[in-house]
Amino acid sequence: MLNEGPKTPKPQEFAESVAQSDGYEFAAAQTALAQSRNPQVRAFAERMIADHEQTERALRDAATASGLKPPLAHVGGDQASYLASLQSLRGDEFDREYGRQQMLAHTSALTQMRSYAQKGADSNLRRMATLGVPIVEHHLETARQLLQSLM
Repeated sequence: MLNEGPKTPKPQEFAESVAQSDGYEFAAAQTALAQSRNPQVRAFAERMIADHEQTERALRDAATASGLKPPLAHVGGDQASYLASLQSLRGDEFDREYGRQQMLAHTSALTQMRSYAQKGADSNLRRMATLGVPIVEHHLETARQLLQSLM
């Protein structure tokens, strides 16, 4: 049997994963606004809040249209430990770690969105993922630039 790569999640699993990603982004951005004095970090965090509010709405609408229970944004799994480590830092160390975590989070989110956009079982969630890919790509590139400016 050929290895066809990672298994595409079921629709509700994908929706839960996106909600968890949104939850982490909200919490990390709010932490950045509370702890960072760097204008670039603060601007990036404000953009994450605004864009992930839109992602949260798009997910809710797609899930509802598909007859799924729309998941609420929340932090869970590995993201909870990332957030805890981030919250313990201050100053330049905080800013660099926030940038690093944003690179990791958006790399993971992009892989997930691309996969579901190509192979997902639910057409509404697939459309949401397809529309989300360019947004996540932009976030990843912006996070990369942010991190480079902090080094």
